[in-house]
Amino acid sequence: MLRNYLLIAFRNILKKRIYSFINIAGLSVGFAATILIFLFLQDELSYDRFHDKSENLFRVAWFGGDPQTRTPHPMAEAMASDFAEVESAVSLTPLWGPGLTRQVFTLKRPEEDSWHEEREILGVDSTFLDVFSFKLLSGNPKTVLRQVGGILVSESAALKYFGNEDPIGQLLMVNDENTIVQVEGVFEDVPPNSHFHFHSLVSYVTLKAMNPGDDYYTWNDFGHFNYLRLVEGADYEQLESKLMPWLAGYLDWDEQTLERMETTNDHMKLQPVVDIHLRSDIRWELSQNGNIGYVYIMSAAGIFILIIASFNFMNLTTARSMERAGEIGVRKAMGANKGSLYLQFMGESVLMAGMAIILAGLIVEVALPSFNAFTSKDLQLNVSHPSTIILLLSAAAIVGMLSGLYPAAFLSSLKPVLILKGKQSRSGEGKLVRKSLVTMQFAISMFLISGVAIIYQQMNYLNNKSLGFDKEAIVVIPIKTDETRERFETLQTQVNSIDGVLSISAASNIPGKQFNQNPIWKDSDPQNLVSVKQFMVDYEIFKTLDLELLDGRTFSTENPLDTTNFIVNESAMKSLNLGDTLGSPITLDMDSRMVEGTVIGVVKDFHYQSLHQPIRPLVFQLIPAYNFALVRIKMDDFNNTISNVASTWNGFDGNFDFEYDFLDETLAQQYAKEEKMGIVFGSFAVLAIIIACLGLGAMASIDFSSRKKEIGIKKVLGAPSANLIINLLKEYTLVVAIALIIAAPAWWIIMSNWLNNFNFRITLNPLLFLASGLLLILISWSTLGYQTFTTIRANPVESLKEE
Repeated sequence: MLRNYLLIAFRNILKKRIYSFINIAGLSVGFAATILIFLFLQDELSYDRFHDKSENLFRVAWFGGDPQTRTPHPMAEAMASDFAEVESAVSLTPLWGPGLTRQVFTLKRPEEDSWHEEREILGVDSTFLDVFSFKLLSGNPKTVLRQVGGILVSESAALKYFGNEDPIGQLLMVNDENTIVQVEGVFEDVPPNSHFHFHSLVSYVTLKAMNPGDDYYTWNDFGHFNYLRLVEGADYEQLESKLMPWLAGYLDWDEQTLERMETTNDHMKLQPVVDIHLRSDIRWELSQNGNIGYVYIMSAAGIFILIIASFNFMNLTTARSMERAGEIGVRKAMGANKGSLYLQFMGESVLMAGMAIILAGLIVEVALPSFNAFTSKDLQLNVSHPSTIILLLSAAAIVGMLSGLYPAAFLSSLKPVLILKGKQSRSGEGKLVRKSLVTMQFAISMFLISGVAIIYQQMNYLNNKSLGFDKEAIVVIPIKTDETRERFETLQTQVNSIDGVLSISAASNIPGKQFNQNPIWKDSDPQNLVSVKQFMVDYEIFKTLDLELLDGRTFSTENPLDTTNFIVNESAMKSLNLGDTLGSPITLDMDSRMVEGTVIGVVKDFHYQSLHQPIRPLVFQLIPAYNFALVRIKMDDFNNTISNVASTWNGFDGNFDFEYDFLDETLAQQYAKEEKMGIVFGSFAVLAIIIACLGLGAMASIDFSSRKKEIGIKKVLGAPSANLIINLLKEYTLVVAIALIIAAPAWWIIMSNWLNNFNFRITLNPLLFLASGLLLILISWSTLGYQTFTTIRANPVESLKEE
């Protein structure tokens, strides 16, 4: 009997090739999109779960008016000592350059001539490998990170420096021939799904020996990243509640400070490490994190597309039911029971879903390289693994059974007497269900297409909004050595003389990057502490960025006191209550070093950080702690100009490769996640619309075919073709219109919440939704157009002669 069912199923598939193709193609595209989304989400949700008992790992962060990840260095050791809940703890930090920008190092073997640039070097406690489960491939785990002058390198770094030689005990020079470290271990390359990455590890033992007495390693400096491994079963929220009173004992906070912190809700928070990638986006993240909101959006998109594909299957199967009514009537008349028919049709559904999942696997294999390149991931579908095969076949079986549930029930319940008398076809129940499914398909499609429109408009707004400075034609060149910083004025003079260079300046940070933050106050109002971002610049920065000065003056080479004076933005002026007068004495707590000066100028607020954030107080200081040179260049002969700049630059910094970026491209990277998500979301929206239109076209074809005689009679009686076209289209136009009404509330709520991620955003306009709806109606008319005109132009004699 099973063989007979399979033969019947294959015959039906081959007999109706077009409808079978639409069914299988729709399901396969739905499956393929869902598989891609599943692989993406699986990777996003896997971050940091490779650590042993990862659920017990936490990061200590400071939450207040402007939350940050950095806390004092001694905190890890003190927590491990003072709290029974803490099994082990580690403090770590990137090796910062001036202005808290990651320092670039050059390393090489003593016997070699060429230097290699390294950026991802971390300073860590000796307990690093006790907290994290990064695998040590060689070296003694009991002694690594405990010796002065030791370094751990990654497997790929060891291969780069030492080839096939044993790296243990080998020497590396750092930046110059006077600083030498010894390799004491090799660790496995950090997995891509880690929320921070590194190529080398240097112990704090070494760092402190190089800078003895540095305040950076005391409780006074919130400048490190502290991680905890809690004992099994420890309540991290209860531990978190103990932190502020405990911390007050080490930092010697007075009652007034504690009361102020309670008012402002400043507190220490324990962040689960497995949540950092998707649920944390605060200052000084070690790398750019994902967003749990986009996980939800992608999940919804995958589910929606699969639902649309499944609805297509249900629609086409039930729409074709009358073509098999005779078969069903005969089989029932000959004794076939409802259960056997039900199983047969369910089996056909599962068979077609199985064919669709195979085709989907091929689509995914073809699409994965492009998808990986776009999402910067290395996703793989391992179809040879038994678990993958079982998962895919199970998905096909589940979707096949769910999709075939209603068609099987509908077909198996047809009454043979009515079928053989030709009366079953007049039932409108199946048609109502089919139209309901199409309505849901287009409601989902409407939500997706209008959502993409909002994302596009917001991205366009971000990329074109005036930032308050001129970002065009500015090249950013990283300054990598102290020697270059010390000789920058000479370098600046030579670069300025190059034809095509309009100006050159230097700064500790550039717009779009992170800025150090410290408290500042007006001397006449010391209780009003204002957290300000620090922007350490040279004299020319205001000219290069074309910043607007509202009051006062900029820094001048003719005024020696400007080395301790300040220029502030509007937000800082308002927060400090400076009023309209300049010259107010203020004090900046610059990492426990008090800098006293006066405000000599006020710059109009400009967006020096992402438009996700409000404009915060900013202070300019004339301090040569430069990390970047900003060069404004004429673009008409750019290649020749930048080549001359590179030649001049290499004369001052020959150890490092010359590199540059455009400032506007750097700023655009702030919204790269949103832009990529918009493109992915848009691609899935197009897929959803294509699948929905395939289903609409196929269903309309069956419906119009069943109405040929009705239309033939109307044409014979003289009905105008225009009226016939309107009558055929109005039902489906009504379906799309109802879909718009259903989708509108969800679109408004979800897109409003998404826009709330931005401090500067577009206004949600209902007209955009209506325009998207009109586009969808036009798409549906285009889908129905050919079939409508074919049906209307058919010779009524052909459709009536069968009567």
